Amino acid sequence: MLSKINTVGEWYKSEPDTSWNFPELKFDNDAKSAFESLALDITVSESSAKVRIAGSDNHAYISSQYFLYVIKLAPLSYLVNQYLQKFDQLVKAISKPDDVAQFISTRASSQSQILGIDPYSLTNFYDVFDISNADNRLKAKEIINGYGKDATTKIRSNEDFLKSILLKALPIPNSSSGMLGALASAFAKNKAAYRVLVDKYSVYLPHLFRAQSGNELLFMILSTLGWQGKLDAELSPTSSGFSNWGSIDKAFLFRPTSISGNGGYVEEPIHYHSPSHQYVFVKTGLLDTDELRASVSELISKLWNNMSIQKDDEAFFFKSSLRFNSKAPAFTGATNKIFYGAPGTGKSHHIHKIEYKEADKIVTVFHPDTQYSDFVGALKPNMATDEDGNPYVAYQFRPGPFTKALIEAKLHPHKHICLVIEELNRAPAAAVFGELFQLLDREYDGESTYKIDASDPDMLAYINQSLEKAGVASIEQLEIPANLSLLATMNSSDQAVMPLDTAFKRRWRFKFIDIDFSHADVPNHDFHLSTKSGVFKISWPTLASIINDVLIEAHVAEDRLLGPFFVKRDEIETTEAAKQTLSSKLFVYLWDDVLRHIGPKKIFAPEYLTYGRLSSAFMKDKAIFNSKVEERIEESGTRLEESVIDAAK
Repeated sequence: MLSKINTVGEWYKSEPDTSWNFPELKFDNDAKSAFESLALDITVSESSAKVRIAGSDNHAYISSQYFLYVIKLAPLSYLVNQYLQKFDQLVKAISKPDDVAQFISTRASSQSQILGIDPYSLTNFYDVFDISNADNRLKAKEIINGYGKDATTKIRSNEDFLKSILLKALPIPNSSSGMLGALASAFAKNKAAYRVLVDKYSVYLPHLFRAQSGNELLFMILSTLGWQGKLDAELSPTSSGFSNWGSIDKAFLFRPTSISGNGGYVEEPIHYHSPSHQYVFVKTGLLDTDELRASVSELISKLWNNMSIQKDDEAFFFKSSLRFNSKAPAFTGATNKIFYGAPGTGKSHHIHKIEYKEADKIVTVFHPDTQYSDFVGALKPNMATDEDGNPYVAYQFRPGPFTKALIEAKLHPHKHICLVIEELNRAPAAAVFGELFQLLDREYDGESTYKIDASDPDMLAYINQSLEKAGVASIEQLEIPANLSLLATMNSSDQAVMPLDTAFKRRWRFKFIDIDFSHADVPNHDFHLSTKSGVFKISWPTLASIINDVLIEAHVAEDRLLGPFFVKRDEIETTEAAKQTLSSKLFVYLWDDVLRHIGPKKIFAPEYLTYGRLSSAFMKDKAIFNSKVEERIEESGTRLEESVIDAAK
């Protein structure tokens, strides 16, 4: 459908000055290669381009901001090109310029089959190309020049007409208009180059569309999608003349004329649905609530990659979803905190589900081979192809979890970002942190007390490239923002642990996660355990508490005791699984880790001198605990009759 060019032109002419605040871009090699394939004599450098003027020895340098104008103008370009396609169709059918002009000036509806468009589009077509009224094309040049005058009637080039309209929509002087128009026209003819431009640099625009009302913004978005041919797949009109959209009931209204006649829908049609020969109108109020706006934005994102609908106190916006822009108050008070305790106490659970439940998290796990380059990132080889499709090895910086978390925190200062390090002391932590060690000192608001120079320039370049893409100021030194917490878990009883030096530890807060069997999520399966007096039913919390009490009496350190989540629910939910878990997990931990230096007799019967014999006896339902543990099992458990035992088997 050919929407009114004046209507679309006003989208741009009504924009405030802030809508045109474009940053300087930096073009990578892929972008340079794509842009130099345009139908221009153009050479692209890091942040500008040199264009030689066709038919002369002149040239002009254009700034990188010109390329953002091209993205911003794309919706209007789509529409004008659709008009020009129909105009070319008319010129092909009526070869003489005077006859073409006569056809348009008389608005010959009897010959409208030449254009093959709907009545609404036909009216708009005549309005735009009517030489007598420039107002309908933003006061741009007429495409038919000289008709009705002494001069010979001529038809301007499509490029000249397109440039004239595009530039009337922009707040720029004529001295800049010609080259910008040529650039926009060249991109309009080169879809591959335009896709590179959009994918890499859309995020630098403050927004693509801005509107005072949600209805107006949605009209802009859906009309543009319609011109691109992306809307028909979303439309399935029913016999009653409506179409749902996702979970939105009757989001679209279908009518045979361009007048909706329904107050619940935007007055102007957004699209002409060729299969049903009907005009499509969008429901009003679809962006009025946060819930509806989120639903519509998600639906739009499937049709328009990396774009989202946002709202603030002033207006509605359609912008890159990768671009940071929030008026929410900045989050402060981030910290460094280590959670420690016995294995299975739920240290990770406490971070993710309790204390930092609402925060955004990036999670990594330390191990003995973890290095600084794993934590921060490093320049690594990557396969690429040249212009001829030949593969070659290129190098690019691949960020580690710290770099990713730092970027997220800088991009979203209103959010609490947490870098969660599981098993902190399974790696040489101070060495893994390297120069970042200095950043762990914090001010009261959570920001680093000190900043440091990055030893890896590729890391700093990667961070700044990511920030600049989202319109966030670059950084010159590394820091930990006030909204980035470093959270870690550790279990000092682990045999593979590495010590944390005093200087490193003093920069962290510590939180001990106590053993608590009262939590609702603690597995509560009943075991059948044999003693010399018979078989007793006893729950996991009770058994673990008995073992812990005996270990405490034997002066075993608290962080070697059994936590409530030492075993998982699915590990003990059946009798057979429970036996295997006790034998191959619990008993191994007790034998090898806890009782290694004080002897297995503190828990197990003295006749079992090897773990293998102990496990074999347990799997044959023999008594394997010492008298002290047996006594407590018998006190706390329930004796089972032979019939119950046989039934369980």
